[in-house]
Amino acid sequence: FVSTKFNFNGKKLLSVDGNLTMNGKTAPVKLKADKFNCYQSPMAKAEVCGGDFSTTIDRTKWGLDYLVGAGMSKKVNINI
Repeated sequence: FVSTKFNFNGKKLLSVDGNLTMNGKTAPVKLKADKFNCYQSPMAKAEVCGGDFSTTIDRTKWGLDYLVGAGMSKKVNINI
């Protein structure tokens, strides 16, 4: 995943747009920021940030279509 845009509402991070590459193919993805926070780390002596992000993709966009014809869902939830 390579980010292309951070989407904010004021100072709150809402989502991150970017491109996800899997199986040699790249497609756009929007990651929802479920939790996100920054703080001063005494160990790093710098501000650090981290969070939980999620999205649902259509795996067939990356050529991952195993058992789709048999009824298995194309949709996959990703949690980061």
